[in-house]
Amino acid sequence: MITTEPKLAWAMAMDSGVRSQLGPIMEDLETGGRVQYSTRGGAGASHGSDYAPIYAEITRMEREEPTLAAIGHFLCHPSTEQANAFLDAVVEAVEGKVIESIPNWGDGRAWKPAKKERVHWLIHVALQERQRNLSNAQPAWGPERIGAHMADWYGVAIVTRKWHQDWLPVWSVIQAAINHWEGEAMEPISQTIGDVMRHFRQAA
Repeated sequence: MITTEPKLAWAMAMDSGVRSQLGPIMEDLETGGRVQYSTRGGAGASHGSDYAPIYAEITRMEREEPTLAAIGHFLCHPSTEQANAFLDAVVEAVEGKVIESIPNWGDGRAWKPAKKERVHWLIHVALQERQRNLSNAQPAWGPERIGAHMADWYGVAIVTRKWHQDWLPVWSVIQAAINHWEGEAMEPISQTIGDVMRHFRQAA
């Protein structure tokens, strides 16, 4: 039985154990076959064929909805190195949503270049926080950790002493933008999980 958590399902579908069987599985799925596959697979096949439908949906998204696929891969891919290859595309998508959500973004007095630059790097920090919380069980980062991470990783200083006044409003907008894209990316996976679960119940 597969997990009902879409982010975890994405990670498990991209596990090398699943990929070890995906050649024949994908060919069979594409031709409408109903072959019963081994759950053992090749070397390291920890999840077998159960997640093949999830993988198939991810590959469809890669072809037809690359932005959503990039979001999913960045947040969920079990290989951090491969996940981080999608960071630039994800930052671009989130930043576009953030700018769209701030009515006075074009006001040069309210949003000076230095502040806009810090928003850009805050998006990076927020995405890394989300990436490290695959199960959604970790507590949210506090202002001090956000500031330290931004300085250590990106060399950009941010004053967090008046966080609630200076940065919390835009941080909340960033979180809402990430929530939007994560929801869009996980919706097709949730639907596929539902299809798989129905198939299991009917087959039982």
